[in-house]
Amino acid sequence: MSEPLFDVSRFDIEQEIMEIGNFVSILKNYADMVYDGQWTSNSQDDIHTTLHGFAHLLDAHADKMMHSHVKHYRLNQYATDEEKELVRVDTGQALND
Repeated sequence: MSEPLFDVSRFDIEQEIMEIGNFVSILKNYADMVYDGQWTSNSQDDIHTTLHGFAHLLDAHADKMMHSHVKHYRLNQYATDEEKELVRVDTGQALND
């Protein structure tokens, strides 16, 4: 198996999560435009409900990705006491517990 061309960093993962969040906003905006009559449809309520449903699914996926990110990098509640102490010393502040 070959090595990846680029290492994936913590910030790459966070960026992917944030991009999903941006897509959620786009879907909700579109749903509101349809609901307000800016787009024609046979059933505006159905389109609005469906798009908000998709947005909720993406929100749930983004939450799951963030949880995986935090767990993988041992952040917040997954950090060891030693790691938390290092953050306190290095930054002068505690990790969110």
